[in-house]
Amino acid sequence: MSQTSISKNMWPRLSLSPLTAIQASPPELVTAAADAGFDSVGIRVCPAASDTAWPMLGGRTLMVRETCRRLDDAGLTVHDVEVLRLHPDKDPDEALHILDAAVELGARAVLVNGSDPDHQRQADRYADLCVEAESRGLQLSLEFMAFSEIRTLAEALHIASHASSSAAALVIDTLHLERSGGSPADLAAVPAELLNYVQLADTTIEPAPSTTQDLIVEAREDRKLPGDGDLPLASTLRACGALEVISIETPVRAHATLDLRTQADLAYRALRRTVETALPI
Repeated sequence: MSQTSISKNMWPRLSLSPLTAIQASPPELVTAAADAGFDSVGIRVCPAASDTAWPMLGGRTLMVRETCRRLDDAGLTVHDVEVLRLHPDKDPDEALHILDAAVELGARAVLVNGSDPDHQRQADRYADLCVEAESRGLQLSLEFMAFSEIRTLAEALHIASHASSSAAALVIDTLHLERSGGSPADLAAVPAELLNYVQLADTTIEPAPSTTQDLIVEAREDRKLPGDGDLPLASTLRACGALEVISIETPVRAHATLDLRTQADLAYRALRRTVETALPI
């Protein structure tokens, strides 16, 4: 695809994903993101795996209040909250608490992972939650991952279409697009109204992880900053068209011992450089 420029009023907001520095509490992440120059931030209100369960659910907790205070002081917004998992063993009320936490934080979207092997039940549950999200002014951003129960872009698109809701949306994670066998060209099949935002990360395409566990470890612990690998990030961004938000999700193993501010600075510079190259003003 040929390179095109965009106007300043179409320039996307740059957001810091919590997985980039998963050890940080939500208030700490807000401060680091603001200091580094980000426009917005993602907040993990419910753990996805073994990460810390910060006290962010069940009302306006002390940590929610502190996070909101820092957001106000920094002039930063929350783009999305994480993670709402579609899982048969999850308490149904947990999903509603996640949606309510998103409203408390002023978020626009909620990140959704699929973990239900009954795919019809999973799609129906997502559709039901879209009704709840619509009533709260939220979007439910489906994330596909090769090691989840929403494995590909096509599967995520099917679930979003099944919901038939203005709250239905997709998030494109560049690592997961590659590891699920997708490419930037596949994004042409996605209606513009479903493309909520992109999460940028890089990696070396070969050798690819050989097991499910290797895929999980790479995704959660061992990505590369944009530009440090060989994924077609610029092509992916241009294929997405106009985007409100571009997030960086790069847990880099070698950066885990760095202080939070340094991690955020490195992430911001890599993200800004990549976006400016792909979408010059």
